[in-house]
Amino acid sequence: MTMLFKSQGSIPYLVKSLVTINESHLRKARAALERSWSAETSVCFSPSACPSYGQCAQTAIVIQETFGGEILRTTGWHGTGNHFYNRIAGARVDLTADQFTMPNYSYDLKYEDCQSNATEAASECLPGQVDALRRAFLAALNEDAI
Repeated sequence: MTMLFKSQGSIPYLVKSLVTINESHLRKARAALERSWSAETSVCFSPSACPSYGQCAQTAIVIQETFGGEILRTTGWHGTGNHFYNRIAGARVDLTADQFTMPNYSYDLKYEDCQSNATEAASECLPGQVDALRRAFLAALNEDAI
């Protein structure tokens, strides 16, 4: 595992090139995301229903920027739209999959693992959403120091 400290604006952050990803990394990343998702990062934000709802594209971008790996895409809810997630060190990482278990939005997601990228994922976000999530997530990670 290689660790580099970089700075984005006035927010220092930790960038890792992971040889493997483990449950501890995923738990810490998810906890940081839960503190970071907001109405600024998705127009669908509903903490009482499911904080990750509508957050997949921006989350996949920020996770790739932070941990490396790839952005993948699959067909979303009932064949409409796209769902974005990551592959890190060969492992599928979907930190927003729980949105498909919400009442009235439940869907048995079939992972197609289509190659994607940050540009395609960002095309499904409103201006400012990725930046807002990036700032909040990196601040939350620095609090926890993964």
